[in-house]
Order: sequence, then C-alpha cells, then structure tokens
Amino acid sequence: MARPREFDPQDALQKAMQQFWVKGYHDTSIRDLVDCTGVNYYGLYGEFESKHGLFLAALDHYRDTVTAGFLRAIKQPGPLRAGIAAAFDRLFALMKTPAGDIGCLMGNTAVELASSDAEAEAKVQAHMKQIRDAFKAKLREGRDAGEIAETMDIAALAEFLTTTTYSLGFLARSGCGPAYVRRHLRTALSVLG
Repeated sequence: MARPREFDPQDALQKAMQQFWVKGYHDTSIRDLVDCTGVNYYGLYGEFESKHGLFLAALDHYRDTVTAGFLRAIKQPGPLRAGIAAAFDRLFALMKTPAGDIGCLMGNTAVELASSDAEAEAKVQAHMKQIRDAFKAKLREGRDAGEIAETMDIAALAEFLTTTTYSLGFLARSGCGPAYVRRHLRTALSVLG
C-alpha cells in the first residue's frame, strides 16, 4: 500500500517556482529545493521525477498564476493605452521582490536554457504566444473603438508589446529603477498613437 503524501504538491511547486525565479535553473541545487519546500528529496522526486521535471512544472505554475494575472490585466475593459500601461505596471511590481529584482521567470529561462533545452524552449515559446494573442485581442478591441489607426499592423504591434513585456524582466533583473522603466514604457506605448 502506497504511503499518503506528507506535503501539498501545489505549495511545494509555488516555493520551488520562487526559488528557480530567484536563482535560475542551474544555480538552484536539489538541496535548495529541499530547504525551500520543506519536502525531502524522495518526496520531490516521487512527485516530479527529477529537478528538471520540477522546473518544467514550475514554468507551468508560473504561466497559470503570474502570467494569468498579467493576461487578466490586459483583458480589463477600458481605454487601450491606459489598460496596457496598467498591466505593465502590475507585471513590473511582481518582478521587484524582497529577494531582489528577479525579472520574468520565462525571460530568465529563455536566456539560461532555451538554446539547450527543447522542453524549456517550447514552454517559453508557448508563453510568448499566449501573451502575443492577448495583445492581439486587446489591440483589435482598440481598433474597433477607434483608439488606433486602421493602418496599424495589429500582429506587428502585438509582437512589439510582447517583446516589451520580456524587456521589463531584463530591466528589473538588471536593477534599472522605476523612473527608467516608466520612461521605457512611455516610449513603447507611444507607438499606439
């Protein structure tokens, strides 16, 4: 008879996600994961099979929690430019924690692993598509409301805004202050007219 789990997998996943977000995949040891989750090695491997399996699950958890909140912010009704600016403000606030300026877990993963880890790359690409699609939908609403010109290329704008999303992670991680980030966002949003 199998022993019952002595930990909450979702709680462990949340804690592991934070650990990977702060330190990255390679700089996070199994000992770090045991310490931060409070779950022993056998429990983590029994649930997630490997450090890599836990990392991939953490990327999914990030998409289902952090990214989902960002997407909800993008989809809020209201003026296009103000709504996108508010979504970016929310995201930037999440990247600045007591543990330091941690950037975006997906952006960090793209830099650290995407060129050498096909599964991580696929998750980053799916994440980018999810954000790009949300921006496309919001931009179409803006076009329908007359907030952007009919001649604007919605697909190109969505790609640009997605890249801006990832650049926020870079700026946060590199220690750029809020004033710098706000100037960057004002410039990015100026393409909307």
